[in-house]
Amino acid sequence: MGSVVEYRCAACAFSSGRLSLGWGKAGRASYWGGLALCEGCKQLSVVDLAVTQPDRRDRRCERCHGLLKLLEGIAEELGCPQCGKALRHSTLGSWV
Repeated sequence: MGSVVEYRCAACAFSSGRLSLGWGKAGRASYWGGLALCEGCKQLSVVDLAVTQPDRRDRRCERCHGLLKLLEGIAEELGCPQCGKALRHSTLGSWV
């Protein structure tokens, strides 16, 4: 099962919205949601790590087309993209 999470900042009220991470019943070969940060617009997003493209390092933000930096799961401590303070994540549920 995958997790539905949301990151929030208590200092500036930033919210990532609902992010679907991990994989469901079909396994990682079908869909594998990985957490990513756009270094251009500073937004958190989800990247499908199961996608087979020639250069998987060249993942782009859907908003601004900036390069995405893959983050280490939900355990990595993240700074708020707007103010730099620590983000807190909440698990909202799971998906299959």
